Amino acid sequence: MTNFPIQVILVYEKAFWEPNRDMFGLLNEAEQQASLNPEDYTLRRGRYYLFWNCIKTSGKPTLIALMAGDAAHYAEATSDNQLIQEVTDRLDKMFAPNDVPLPTEAIVTRWSKDPFARGSYSYVGPQTQAGDYDVMARPHGPLHFAGEATCGTHPATVHGAYLSGLRVAAEVVEGMIGPIKVSTPLVEKKIKLEQHTTYPPFGSTHMVEPEMKRESKNARLIEEEDYEASIIGEILIKIGERPIKPGRAGVNPFLLYTKDYWYICKAECDEKQRASSRDPNAKASKTEIRTALGLKWRTASVEIKQPYLDLTQSAKDDAAAHAATFKERVAAWDAEAARIRREYIQNNPPPDGSEERILNSRTAIELGTGKRLRRL
Repeated sequence: MTNFPIQVILVYEKAFWEPNRDMFGLLNEAEQQASLNPEDYTLRRGRYYLFWNCIKTSGKPTLIALMAGDAAHYAEATSDNQLIQEVTDRLDKMFAPNDVPLPTEAIVTRWSKDPFARGSYSYVGPQTQAGDYDVMARPHGPLHFAGEATCGTHPATVHGAYLSGLRVAAEVVEGMIGPIKVSTPLVEKKIKLEQHTTYPPFGSTHMVEPEMKRESKNARLIEEEDYEASIIGEILIKIGERPIKPGRAGVNPFLLYTKDYWYICKAECDEKQRASSRDPNAKASKTEIRTALGLKWRTASVEIKQPYLDLTQSAKDDAAAHAATFKERVAAWDAEAARIRREYIQNNPPPDGSEERILNSRTAIELGTGKRLRRL
């Protein structure tokens, strides 16, 4: 089969698109703007026509751009740097006026060069019917068939292949031990056994509390916790959470420089590697690129370094200004929280008459404990 896709996988520091959007598409313009010749549109057909958002599955801001048809053949013969620049330009236009940065990492798949795929890819033919996937999934005697082409609900996907493997495994097990009965419900409801008064063992001087007394203690504890929760809810609704002590700015001039010069330095290192090894496909390792970037930074002129030093200093100044007002903001929040607590107890007295004790108590939210420092 000649219909195979190329994936350009792009990893970013943060998402510039809507994270909840699973996918979005792109209509390509003609080679000559506003052209009426269909051939001018054919040249760019299939280039980055669909983007998959993989932030939910990978845990990182990741996009997969697809290239299909003639665009896949074009991508096979085009360098990674050129493809990354092209897809960045396309995204830049889609999300204008916001600037789209270069990805921190990129992977380009080339299926025709894969010795195990050789460019093959399953797709639905013109005469395909809805039940064809089920036909291919039928077992023949002891032979069972799995793969994305046997999964009608998720064809041409890795998860389709995975689901088909689960189906075949269930078929094999049922063929060996018979149908598997699934109990209803899967998890039985726990039944609390009624406890009676317990007594100490013979010869023991330790007295065991009756179960009734323990239950009354638990009921009082739950009632106190609910009352405290209502006070905290009142505080959070009116003044929000207690201010959190700011952490360090976390900005490094060399890291900012690396973000801008990574692909430029990578291209230079790749060229040196190809020249020294005489291998046209040779590539430099990440360690070599990082070492070269460090040398570039150390030997860079003041004009090149200054913008990154200014950005770092600006972030540090903002963090210092934020920290300077932290004590005043915390003192104001504590005083307001204490006032809200007093008013709530006066308007809603606790049922057990423990106003004084509850008035002087403080929860972890009011004390600001158990929170991690946030970086600016």
